[in-house]
Amino acid sequence: MSTAPRTITLLAAIGLLALTGCQPTYTDYGDFVQTPKPLVTATEYRMAPPDSIHIGSKRVREIDGVTQQIRPDGMVSLPLVGEVFAAGKTPMELADEIEAHAQLYYEDADVAVRVVDYQSKKIYVFGEVGRSGPYSYDGTNTVFRTLALAQPNRLANPSKVQILRPNPDGTFRRKMTIDFDKMVKSGDTSLDAVLEENDVIYVPPNALASIGLACRQLLLPILPMSEVVNGPVSMHNDLQSVQSTP
Repeated sequence: MSTAPRTITLLAAIGLLALTGCQPTYTDYGDFVQTPKPLVTATEYRMAPPDSIHIGSKRVREIDGVTQQIRPDGMVSLPLVGEVFAAGKTPMELADEIEAHAQLYYEDADVAVRVVDYQSKKIYVFGEVGRSGPYSYDGTNTVFRTLALAQPNRLANPSKVQILRPNPDGTFRRKMTIDFDKMVKSGDTSLDAVLEENDVIYVPPNALASIGLACRQLLLPILPMSEVVNGPVSMHNDLQSVQSTP
């Protein structure tokens, strides 16, 4: 064996140890899991662009059945009532404000508001899944349901799924690791936490996937430029650096 192949083999082994030697295990379970398990988040949902809302009223026919998307300026424009600022309000708060406007025309005005399309708030899934990226947050999202939608692929390590919860300033506040494979096979959903807005789920690669990633990184300097440009982009390194944040 020549020196170059031997060096590449050694470097690949070192890279493999770095990637698969130890996936971090986070244990902030108490910050994610509540007993008894809630059906929804305890945080009030406050609307923002581009959420869509539906307005119902038994007595104010002009606005009954109207569906509006909240504009970038936070406003909705309604028949009879006119412009109303909706961003930052709960559906009940907005209903009360619209009702107050409508009472200028109807003494017995009644208004109900509900969100019909949750688009302003997100949770995020990255890693070895069939569908990565942002998911609409509606207050009922759970770890199990979100992973069922994201569908960990054959390159995933589902026994080390990481749930990350950021502070408002973007630093990670709490972290926990779950065994999604065990959750599916045993039916034990004790760690199936209700997620909060901006939570991040990261599904790490398994050992075989890590080998391929390590080899690609080590061979990057000698790959043809066309292959580098056209090759897939991995979120692994970026997320590893994020996870190391205290």
